[in-house]
Amino acid sequence: MLRYFTAIFSLVLLCQCGAPQPPQCHSVPRASRVPADTLMAEARRNWNILANPGRSSEWSTASTGYNSAVAKLFDQLRCGQDGWDARAAALGTRIAPQGPNETDPGVLDTVFPATLADVSVVHSRKTTWGIGVPAVGWKQTAPVGGKRAKYLLPNGLPYNITLVLSFEQPGAPVWRFTKRWKLEDIRIGGTTHTLAADWTAANAFYWHMCDLDDLKIQNVILPERYMEETGIYFITPYDPEKIPIVFVHGLVSSPDAFKNMINELVPEPWFRQHYQIWVYNYPTGNPWLFSSMKFREVMHDACSFARSKGHDRNLNRMVIVAHSMGGLLTRSSVVDPGKTLYAANYLVPPDQLKTTPANREFIKKSLLYKPLKEPRRVVFLAVPHRGSPAANMRISTWISRLIRLPKTITVDLLDSTLQAVGDIAQGKDASPHLPTSIDSLSPNYKNNKALDTIPLPGRITFHSIIGDRGKGNTPASSDGVVPYWSSHITPVASELIVPSHHSVQDNPMAATELKRILKLHLNSKN
Repeated sequence: MLRYFTAIFSLVLLCQCGAPQPPQCHSVPRASRVPADTLMAEARRNWNILANPGRSSEWSTASTGYNSAVAKLFDQLRCGQDGWDARAAALGTRIAPQGPNETDPGVLDTVFPATLADVSVVHSRKTTWGIGVPAVGWKQTAPVGGKRAKYLLPNGLPYNITLVLSFEQPGAPVWRFTKRWKLEDIRIGGTTHTLAADWTAANAFYWHMCDLDDLKIQNVILPERYMEETGIYFITPYDPEKIPIVFVHGLVSSPDAFKNMINELVPEPWFRQHYQIWVYNYPTGNPWLFSSMKFREVMHDACSFARSKGHDRNLNRMVIVAHSMGGLLTRSSVVDPGKTLYAANYLVPPDQLKTTPANREFIKKSLLYKPLKEPRRVVFLAVPHRGSPAANMRISTWISRLIRLPKTITVDLLDSTLQAVGDIAQGKDASPHLPTSIDSLSPNYKNNKALDTIPLPGRITFHSIIGDRGKGNTPASSDGVVPYWSSHITPVASELIVPSHHSVQDNPMAATELKRILKLHLNSKN
């Protein structure tokens, strides 16, 4: 736990350096300075071999030759000052218009070969061998804190593209900037070939460009500054034919916490066919009870938007994958609290609280609410269901005092809290200090104790993935932050213990288990 909190004071992490820039090409790389006619002839010759079923024994060599020639031609296409259409025409080619399976490079800020993307932020590079040149497209959006359309990723949109130069039609060869997440194969003549893909490049490049993962520390200390970025982001445009899988991160974190898990899921054809990814982002300095309320609000809005786009059969089969404190947000949002959470905080009924109508409504939304109805399966990852002893450490208490909670909590609720909270009313605590996220992770926090008494709903299937740091001493084990006695919960359909520290979502065994669970979900009646 120390390494998570002491990092808060690292000057390196607090430093905001210049914004990263996508790769640009102003002159053709030396290796690609081959006459275009020569490359075009090589690409066409191999295309014709790939179109001929009778020459299947030559397909492997032809694929390599075709891809190599097209990669060099793409370098010549993307480098220069004129627009895409002009550069394509200079090569004697043209660009396919935007369609359901192709994008127009003219609407993107840049397109570059996937090989240029730095993928060091993830554990391994996932690729698919096939026809075409994997590339990354980038469309800039507003940065963190800027105004943008709802559900749109901050900073920019990464496009997983495979470039194909098609000789299928008469006339000039056609460049196709294929949306690889939508199309698996390509028809060449009378044959079908798998499209090449780099599943890691776009994912890794996004986290190279995005601010969210650079603001984890500030999100804890100054949560109000980043409240505007509390929300759901759609990784791809909403599709009513796919099941949403919602990733909810934990303390001192952002949606980038799931980049390795996503890197393992996206290469799977069954996953791309049946699932779509949503990520929830929120400032993690606020107590989880407040963040839980915001999570429900945002989810209600996102689900209403989804229903406006078509049927909700798959929406109502939603899966939530939640790590650490994100699991408390999730658990509290899918159970029916009844009066349990309210009774843990207040001694008198809501209509007797000495507060404003607006504050009374706020309290009801926080403690007396209806659970989310869409989720049908929840996967808990290293969740402190009963808190973490590390939250009681001296340094944790000190850091907690540095957190500046939003005025929504500190000003609007302080008076009513001092008058009505149970502990204060009983003379147990005369301090006006309201809990931060760190305080709310203590095993002594009354809302943790109250939530633990609320039964899990039978309509939802639950799973747990828990770390034990490789010591294999469960039930006395711990992931270094959350002990097993806190992360263990019943009833669940499965519980897997993996040799891992607290970031179990980075463990390959956890990713394999999530794949198993998601395949099981596809075959379930839920």
